[in-house]
Amino acid sequence: MEVVEQSGRRSGPDIRDSLSPREHQLLTLAEQGFTDHAIATKLGISLATVGTYWGRIRIKFGPLSRTELVANYLKEEASKAVAILRDDNERLVNEVTEYAKTAEILRKGVELFRGLIEAAPDAILLATDGGLIELANSQAAEMFGYSAEELHGMSIEGLVPERYRSGHIDLREAYHQNPVKRRMDAHLATFAVRKDGSEFRMATALSAVETPTGLLITCIIRDLSDLLEAKASGPAEG
Repeated sequence: MEVVEQSGRRSGPDIRDSLSPREHQLLTLAEQGFTDHAIATKLGISLATVGTYWGRIRIKFGPLSRTELVANYLKEEASKAVAILRDDNERLVNEVTEYAKTAEILRKGVELFRGLIEAAPDAILLATDGGLIELANSQAAEMFGYSAEELHGMSIEGLVPERYRSGHIDLREAYHQNPVKRRMDAHLATFAVRKDGSEFRMATALSAVETPTGLLITCIIRDLSDLLEAKASGPAEG
């Protein structure tokens, strides 16, 4: 049975799946900064039709503002990617823990450890509790436009747009206060910045491992650009 929350949003597992391909396109283009007039031109439909689609979306998500609708959509779309990241992250943390039980194992197994990180399909950063990057695989270097050597020793805040850095420092420090009992939730569709200054949306999963040399934060990152672009350019209903 469908339940209606006080906010007016219908709850249930099929809300996101109930969106039509055209509604997916509309929300994705709006997230990219398109006005309703620009969306109409991009999709080859009338401005009135765009308004009709917004009305249909509000029926499914609730009487929210345009900004709130886009934010909710992004969060739910990114959560699908994050679910995969969480599984990968748990597996990686278990493997990392085995190699980080003692300083001697960590010292002798550094090449094996690097190989493990390098073989992972996603971009991975390992950072200290002070926010300094200790290790980055080639996927991370390519994603952010740096070499692995440039990323080593760099502050993790250097990969966050300047306008968000102070807030990111607060979140990072709060996470380090109790990383085991209160794990930081995955970031959904947050902004990252490349070396050339261009920004992109990403999803990340974080976990902490205690090692003899201190706390080590594993960060698995996935670029959501392809996901969002596919939503914007995929087949649409008539």
